[in-house]
Amino acid sequence: MAFLFRPYPTISYRVPGTKKNILATDITRRFSVANFIRNAKVTFDEYTVQEGERPDMIAHGYYDDSTLDWLVLLTNEIQDPYYEWPLSYEQLQTMVLQKYRGRGTNGSDTATLSYVYQTVHHYEWIVQKASVISDYGNRRILNEKTLTVDYTTYLTLTDTDRRSVSIFQYEQNLNEQRRHIYLLDLHYTQLIKEQHPYVFEEGVYVR
Repeated sequence: MAFLFRPYPTISYRVPGTKKNILATDITRRFSVANFIRNAKVTFDEYTVQEGERPDMIAHGYYDDSTLDWLVLLTNEIQDPYYEWPLSYEQLQTMVLQKYRGRGTNGSDTATLSYVYQTVHHYEWIVQKASVISDYGNRRILNEKTLTVDYTTYLTLTDTDRRSVSIFQYEQNLNEQRRHIYLLDLHYTQLIKEQHPYVFEEGVYVR
């Protein structure tokens, strides 16, 4: 996050349980993309984050300016660039292991991983299967639709209409959903700079 926190002011923060004060970034004061969007007619491009891509890499590729990583994050209302951004498979495993550590028969990491892979998080009823249909010569994609159901309802469904989702699958699905983001059209970056110039000056912020 090369630029995200640079425009934020700092405040004196008392460390709990001590008499020590430190300078901390005041993340409650920041440039509001939401306010800009409400006051302007803007367009977005959909983007799928690839494995290992960081916000600054996307900003470099899309805006030709890696310091606009903050715009990528705030456009998608991402406050935590570490845990709200899609993780790699290895990072996902580490996160899940930390989150569920101690679960399993003997509490070891191996038992924990076995637990999250084998334990059911919830049951789903597949109401609509994913498919491609032709509508007057135009091909349309119908996305899969599911409902979360209890175990009793799950047992009444056929094998093709039901699914059990493990804890790891649940966390992995959430991670995959985070890959689908929106990028503010690059034509509006100059407008943001003109209307909110101080956000681009180090040490100055826009509330």
